[in-house]
Amino acid sequence: MPSSSTAPRPSTPGTPSTTVPPAALAAISALFEEAVAGHRTSGVTWAIIGGHDHEQAVLAHGAAGCRELDAGQLAAGSAPMDGATISRIASMTKSFTAATLLALRDEGKLRLDDPVSAYVPEAAGAFELASDDPEPTLRHLLTMGGGLVTDNPWGDRQEAMTREEFAALLAGGLGHVHHPDTGFEYSNTGYALLGRVIDEVTGSDYTAQIRERFLEPLGMADTAFEASGLDASRVATGHRLADRTDATRFEPVPLDSPGVYGAMAGLFSTVDDVATWVRFLAAADAPDSATREQALLSSASRREMQQLKRHHRMPALPAGEDGRSPGFDRIRGYGFGLVVEQFPDLGEIISHSGGYPGYGSFMVWHRPTGVGIVALANSKYAPAVPLSMQALRILQREAPALLAPAATQAAPRTLEAASAALDWLRTGEDSVADAWFADNMDLDTSRAERRRRLDTALAATGLGTNSSDALASLRAEDATAISRAQLRWVLPGVGDGAPSLRIDLLMDPRREALVQSLDTTAVAPR
Repeated sequence: MPSSSTAPRPSTPGTPSTTVPPAALAAISALFEEAVAGHRTSGVTWAIIGGHDHEQAVLAHGAAGCRELDAGQLAAGSAPMDGATISRIASMTKSFTAATLLALRDEGKLRLDDPVSAYVPEAAGAFELASDDPEPTLRHLLTMGGGLVTDNPWGDRQEAMTREEFAALLAGGLGHVHHPDTGFEYSNTGYALLGRVIDEVTGSDYTAQIRERFLEPLGMADTAFEASGLDASRVATGHRLADRTDATRFEPVPLDSPGVYGAMAGLFSTVDDVATWVRFLAAADAPDSATREQALLSSASRREMQQLKRHHRMPALPAGEDGRSPGFDRIRGYGFGLVVEQFPDLGEIISHSGGYPGYGSFMVWHRPTGVGIVALANSKYAPAVPLSMQALRILQREAPALLAPAATQAAPRTLEAASAALDWLRTGEDSVADAWFADNMDLDTSRAERRRRLDTALAATGLGTNSSDALASLRAEDATAISRAQLRWVLPGVGDGAPSLRIDLLMDPRREALVQSLDTTAVAPR
């Protein structure tokens, strides 16, 4: 087939939305369409996931490419990718396995700090341990801290392994790369072991537990471990990559059968169903999380899944002219079946990717708002991760309100104390300080010294020497809430280049809190 051969590129333009601006939809659609046009994937379906403030689970859909290619063309009987396409989500499955473990923990049926062999007897003696090493625990495996050898791509080919075959594998022993609980090393085998824990604890199997606990109650009818129970006409065929550069490089690969290793990567799903799952997990961080559904898995346990438990070391950025690296582009780590990252531009992001023979996938959401992206592609090494992250940044650029975190709210007690603190700064009345200063305040800095520091700061900012007049306009509600217990006011100085007056207040840790810190400083303008 000549290199000029191209696959048809049917695409579904982004569905109109009152929330996502047309420019953002057009740019995101173009991203995915260009990936297909450039033969980076045979097909992809994507969705923008609604956040905490949205009633809709999906704000917009889009798709490009084909469910199956044959010699670079749409295969007979196949169809273009669309929002209803069912694809493999691969290692995104790990979040379902982790959630099931936590549900069993919450029910008192297991403990995360128990060794794996306490639940899977054949795991006894399977780990290669030094004399001073602990046996890996459920927590170690959940967080990729068991010290097991990274097993991509070997693990991807073990999905159909039976329990008996897995027991024989364990009997032969597992290698290691570091001591348990001393570092991050991604392990599919670790999650296969966790699936076996679910089997043994419940007397059932992990597939049934995940289906009964989460898939059915959440209405995820297009999500399953076996394709046989799904609408075969909507299942995307996976494609491996041949050594060509046009659409003929995509060669169909057969599906595997579910087995022990399915606990790490076995699920099929759609973008709509994944959006439902993301919203279920993300709801734990919604402002009204306590009033939302708790029966399937508590908000507390879902938040626990999304905390950075195991730091994943990232390579430093290239060194500059001075020979020093400027640092790192992000902080990255693993929670329970989820990746937790902090980016300078996006803030805190929760995600998991999936790579399987013939498939690539990614789900990602912005923790403060719950807004996210899901992309499911049907070729090996499909760029689902970079495309989704680019899409999230397009949303940030074109629709900044979508990713704008809700402002932190100060506690009522903090606002009450703030009013009193401002009164004291204006008047110096001892009765106010007596009522609201914690016992450390006068021991740390005398009241007279605090007044002198305020006068010095006022003079430096050009705001005058009369604190009552200078601070007359300030109110407790005008402060920026750093946390429920910490406030900051910034009052611009008078004159070009004049420093600003900054006032910082911090409450003590008691419920009936008092002011433990009140500082006034002149700070250079930014």
